[in-house]
Amino acid sequence: MKRSLNLLLFFAVFSMPSVTLAASFDATVQWAKRATLSMPVSGVVDVVNAEAGEHVAKGRVLVALRQAPFKAKVDQAKARVARLVADRREAVRDYKQAQELYDRTVLSTVELENAKLKVTRARAALKEARAELALATIDLRDSRIVAPFDAWVLAIHAQPGQTVVSTLEARPLVVLAAQGKYVAKAWVAADALEKLKVGQAATVTVSGKRYQGRIKAIGLEPAAQGGDKKYAVSVLFNAPDTRLPAGQSARVKFQ
Repeated sequence: MKRSLNLLLFFAVFSMPSVTLAASFDATVQWAKRATLSMPVSGVVDVVNAEAGEHVAKGRVLVALRQAPFKAKVDQAKARVARLVADRREAVRDYKQAQELYDRTVLSTVELENAKLKVTRARAALKEARAELALATIDLRDSRIVAPFDAWVLAIHAQPGQTVVSTLEARPLVVLAAQGKYVAKAWVAADALEKLKVGQAATVTVSGKRYQGRIKAIGLEPAAQGGDKKYAVSVLFNAPDTRLPAGQSARVKFQ
């Protein structure tokens, strides 16, 4: 009889689910990917093509400065490159002629070196002009803010006619959150934390709907929650067809 009772106790203990697997924890929904976008160039806002709360597709132009000044700089740089290409061609031709004359002892060493120096200077000037063209092209590209991914617009801090000055510090103009990607941030006690690991599966419940996710990060420094020291555990999950506001309550159950 005693042996049977021990066996029953043994199976009862080892068949019980762990506290970590059975328990669920309060959590808060956060954006998994949030981006604050600005411009590294200065100018006057010409186009604002988004509003807060709107969904935007990757590649959509959200804010654009007046393009004329930037395009003019690109055209100016292209013209300078074209002129210096011709100058370099002329310098190379003159040097070849100088070399022929020098070989026939008609031209002095100094005159040959001057012709060679002209080629070196022409090549350097052309290289500098091409670098300026590259910078002007980059400025033209950076005069527009384009959505880097499918996203929800959280905020727009730009209006047509507004002057953007980015000389000292780039001012935030657009705030985005990646569409369908969320994090449920739960607070877990130390004893439960020991049984969790990054990549572990978890279930997130928001407004009665369940989502499958995985642990993205585990905080190793405690924070006071309701008088107890607990650790932040972030669970990454996808909800592609639903817009979940940040700060919404959720429950997380680790598997």
